[in-house]
Amino acid sequence: MSYIIFDILKTSIYISIPIILIALLKDKILSKYTYNVNYIFCILITLRMIFISNIQVYLPVEFQNQNNTTLKSMYYINNENSTSLNYVKILFVIWMLGFVYIIFRNIYKQILFYKKIRNISYEVTDDKIINSFEEEKKALKIKGNIDVLKVDGLSSPALINTLRCKIIIPNNDYDKNQLKWIFRHELTHLKRKDNLLKLILMISCAVHWFNPLVKILKVYFDDQCELSCDEKVLKKSNVDDTKEYALVLVNTLRYRNTLKATMLYSQFNTSKINLIKRRVDGIMNFKSRKKGTLITICVCTISAFSLISLNVGNNQNRVYANQASSHQENEQTVNDKNTLEPNKERKIITKEELKKNLENANESDMKDVMEFYPDKKHEELTQEEVDYALNFLFTGKCKKVNIGSDSSYSINLEHLYEDGNN
Repeated sequence: MSYIIFDILKTSIYISIPIILIALLKDKILSKYTYNVNYIFCILITLRMIFISNIQVYLPVEFQNQNNTTLKSMYYINNENSTSLNYVKILFVIWMLGFVYIIFRNIYKQILFYKKIRNISYEVTDDKIINSFEEEKKALKIKGNIDVLKVDGLSSPALINTLRCKIIIPNNDYDKNQLKWIFRHELTHLKRKDNLLKLILMISCAVHWFNPLVKILKVYFDDQCELSCDEKVLKKSNVDDTKEYALVLVNTLRYRNTLKATMLYSQFNTSKINLIKRRVDGIMNFKSRKKGTLITICVCTISAFSLISLNVGNNQNRVYANQASSHQENEQTVNDKNTLEPNKERKIITKEELKKNLENANESDMKDVMEFYPDKKHEELTQEEVDYALNFLFTGKCKKVNIGSDSSYSINLEHLYEDGNN
């Protein structure tokens, strides 16, 4: 399990490349494309951060005939005398501590936020607000019950929760047009599942907490989330509607916010003056941007292929005791004294020892096949774990062993029992 740290480090290196490209190209090249395209890029990187282990795709290979040669001896390495520190486990523990800390810190912030909301919020009963909300729900074809709450001390409307979402609005006197834009913005966040995507971002950042570049992604993700939402809201609006929407956005700056926002929180306005300025500039900029359909398809394709690991014949790595080629390769690799570390002991099982074990074994108590470590990939197993599995085979407790989750490492001695019976 501790070897998962290598997959995390590898994935962190992969996602660092597009984050660096975003940081370098966001002002000169990415700014020419729609905010929606930029937001999709952020989502793809976030999702890639979650998949720390590649999907294994095995390509078919041609089988070679097995030669009926005689087994002379089998070798394997035992690491039981090793006293060196397991640095992999130490790294894994450090990573796990950081991951757990960040997750629990965010959970704690969420609990405090919702607890405070419950104490200072109340259900909306104003017909003007309710009617405006229902009109926007109908316009966006959103079904289901969504609570609308008024909150004292709030400066900006916001969408909270990830599953059963609620819309909270300040205890201010809004006119009908202002309510229209406020609800359209928040319901657009709801329809796009932005709070759920922010939850995935939070988990991704926790997984890669040691990578300083994830901070750049988080800031860019939040910015593009709001900018693309504005873009979506105003997609079919005229100039007057656009100016009215920008005015509603600016007016929220007059109010002081006493609530600290969390990651799982999509609000109409933010306390970041630079972001508000960019949002207003983006809203009032009537210059058309590139849709970027082709580049989006290319990025999606690259992201999908980065999840796939092609293996030629890895799932056919089955070693038989009478297979000459496998035996020779095994013997050449393991029997070479120069390749053995000083603290490792080489164990040899000769044909005579193996036959003696098989003769003394009670075949009625012997299992045909034994599976070992189904929760681990073979490359994640330690030598001690492999030795433990092989011991069952060579002492006559079973005829065949499959080692690893995909049984990619298999040793079969069934033919020896058949020869003995004959």
